[in-house]
Amino acid sequence: MEIETMAKRGQMAVRTEMAEKQNSYFVSERYVEAMRTAMSHARCEALQRNAKVISAADLLAGLGHEEDSRAQRAGLLKANAWYLRWLSGLPQLPSPTAGGDCEDKANQLELDLDAKRALAFAVLEADRDREYWIDTDHLLRGLLRFPNKAHFAVLKTEIDLHAARVASKHDRQEFLPEETPSLKVVEYLVRKHFALWIPPVLSLACYLYILIQSMGSGIPHLVR
Repeated sequence: MEIETMAKRGQMAVRTEMAEKQNSYFVSERYVEAMRTAMSHARCEALQRNAKVISAADLLAGLGHEEDSRAQRAGLLKANAWYLRWLSGLPQLPSPTAGGDCEDKANQLELDLDAKRALAFAVLEADRDREYWIDTDHLLRGLLRFPNKAHFAVLKTEIDLHAARVASKHDRQEFLPEETPSLKVVEYLVRKHFALWIPPVLSLACYLYILIQSMGSGIPHLVR
């Protein structure tokens, strides 16, 4: 009995892991180029510390590498780079590793729990903006959605979630999005809204059908 239970748990763990990888793949398709670059820098940050996982602090450091990104403009990350690294517990501005070699090794690193939560919240922030594409400002706001080392560091620069959302909105009005809608985006939105609206519509149709049938069966009795 115990062996059977352990086997079922093992199967559930494998299915969960496969589902997470599949969801991660589809979400990463929504990343703009600046977001992919930030993730690459975050991996290299973790590698330079000989870390076994990518942390929320690494994600914040990755966002601060590029000069011209939405996260940088919304959170002033470049101007506060030294302060943010100190507050989040990272070494001060390490010498850059060779790009190709760093990326090859860093691809083997996994995200820790806080980093995964931040990326999940970044998706929610993009959906909140009704944006298909996930940009660096969405990740910054994702880091500000829950307590973590990066969240603490950014708050110390007097930028909270509300301020980041306001700055992000202004930035989108001033700078056009990197990516433009495509057929893939349209297909995604159709699938999303189809899955959202079809169940309640079907339930309403069934309810109306039952109501009409009951009313129809009651009409002869009323006539008599």
